[in-house]
Amino acid sequence: MPDDRPTPFGPDPDLREESMQLGADPEMIELRADAASEGRDLELPGGDHKSKALEADAAATAEQKRQRRYLVKALLRSPTFMVGLIIVLFWVFMALFSAFITQSPTLTDPNISLAAPSASHWFGTDDLGRDVFARTMAGARTVLIIAPLATLLALLWGGIIGLIAGFWRGITDEIIMRLIDVLLALPIIITSILILSLLGKGTAIIIVAIGALFTPVVSRTVRAAVIGEREREYVMAARLRGERSAFVMVREILPNITQPIIVEGTIRLGYAVFTAATLSFLGFGLAPPSPDWGLTISVERVFLQIAPWTVLFPAAALASLVVAVNLITDGLGRTFSK
Repeated sequence: MPDDRPTPFGPDPDLREESMQLGADPEMIELRADAASEGRDLELPGGDHKSKALEADAAATAEQKRQRRYLVKALLRSPTFMVGLIIVLFWVFMALFSAFITQSPTLTDPNISLAAPSASHWFGTDDLGRDVFARTMAGARTVLIIAPLATLLALLWGGIIGLIAGFWRGITDEIIMRLIDVLLALPIIITSILILSLLGKGTAIIIVAIGALFTPVVSRTVRAAVIGEREREYVMAARLRGERSAFVMVREILPNITQPIIVEGTIRLGYAVFTAATLSFLGFGLAPPSPDWGLTISVERVFLQIAPWTVLFPAAALASLVVAVNLITDGLGRTFSK
């Protein structure tokens, strides 16, 4: 076949010959064909071309750093984000160091059971004479172990499923999404109770159960983000280079959908905190004498009328953490949307 087939834009290059000359680089073949169709010559990789490519890479890296600095400054200027962050950091601090600044949350003294708040016991005492302040501060420890780890599992599993469904589309997407729809139809709390009844109680099992139940929601969010990116120019360029699908999904698409994943992660974190506390309240979480907030509310609710402080302070602590996570989510969403 002749090498100079006429086209409306000039001679059509023989891509087979080009592939041998250029080392079978699909991207270079495409660039060479475009250059020929426009009636111009494309410079082969040389000194100037390489230096310009390096300069372009350096400029792209600098732009990414500038955008990250802008996001950090914008978040620090967001009152919503900062209030939520301060509250979350307070509870993280208490989860880590409350044992050094309060008395033992399991120390009992029957002589002062159900004592009202005072200078010696800021939040009063419960039915066993345990300090409610110490138990409220220590109660953050379990929820801040279970909720973040469950959220990370949901992001990992949901991210993998969403990447595969959104990138491959077709029959693969249809099968995965129909299964996801079935899982989303199941009530989270009821399904969690069934899982824990089958596998038993324990921190690790609770983490896995909550993570698995939040995976379908995360996968739908990731899938929607991937569909919006899969036809972009940088993805097409990676395909023309002959990159594997796994490489394109992980190295090309995933870094460009981190913002919706972060926002989704903070949303799931708030739900995970609430779900873990609910399971403890229903008796499917940790066992006494754990100071877990949900468990404490469940055990002490019988004294609500005569000693409301035994329930109100743990409930307020739980509510403050959930609200703080939601404030962080709102701040992130507003900043990313700008």
